[in-house]
Amino acid sequence: MLLRGTVLGQALVDLTLLLLPPLSLGLLVTAHVAIVCGLLGQSPRWHALAALVVPPLAVVWGLKAEMKGWCRVWLAAALGYAVTLVLALES
Repeated sequence: MLLRGTVLGQALVDLTLLLLPPLSLGLLVTAHVAIVCGLLGQSPRWHALAALVVPPLAVVWGLKAEMKGWCRVWLAAALGYAVTLVLALES
């Protein structure tokens, strides 16, 4: 019984490490595109182009443009992607 629980537990970990990196990357890309589109509607439009090339600028200028929700999603997804990618690569 212990062996069966260990195998099922490892399968769950493997499935989690298989699914979480691409899901968090997709969420990160979605939040990034939403922030860039929001920056297109703001006065210096070049901020959107610069944020597209240098992704951390999207968070900085997004916070100044009152897009706090998308910036939180961006930061959480970036952290989740980094952590799950490192864990997946180590296992």
